[in-house]
Amino acid sequence: MKLTTKNYLTALAPVLTFILIGCTTTKPSAYSYMPDPASGAIVSFGTGSENPGVKFVALDGVPPEAPGKGTYWEPIVLPAGRELRITVHAEYTQSDTVIYTGLGAAGEIANKVQEINAAIRNVSTYVIFNCPPLQAGKTYRLAFLKESGIPGKNILILSDVGTREVVYQQEFETDLLGRQK
Repeated sequence: MKLTTKNYLTALAPVLTFILIGCTTTKPSAYSYMPDPASGAIVSFGTGSENPGVKFVALDGVPPEAPGKGTYWEPIVLPAGRELRITVHAEYTQSDTVIYTGLGAAGEIANKVQEINAAIRNVSTYVIFNCPPLQAGKTYRLAFLKESGIPGKNILILSDVGTREVVYQQEFETDLLGRQK
């Protein structure tokens, strides 16, 4: 059977549509805790494929309403001029281990030591970030920094996006399972 150009394009159209549009598209949408978003401060979070990453959970114990299908909240508009208690989920997975093969028992021991070190460094916990008063109309970014070492310091860093200056840092400790102490 010979494929004509018309048959080829007809067969290819659904595949191209699926590729170009996607089966599910996720789009960011701002969420505001303010009746007038212009009077608040905009905060984005180090999320997605970032490792380490931090995701917004709640403000003063109040989570945002569920986003619509195919969307997620980014950024979040928060009240300005007062201290905030922002609950976030901080996550880090160590992935830079080397697998030693062909070294016999010494290689197996080295691999086990690396697995233990990675487990000690990994973090998956909810943290309350004690945020200082933000300025209305400014844009901030809250990120998670995992310092080197075993287990390494865990630091939440609030930065002013416009000036790239660190506004506030908060260190938190985790137990051996990566949960906040």
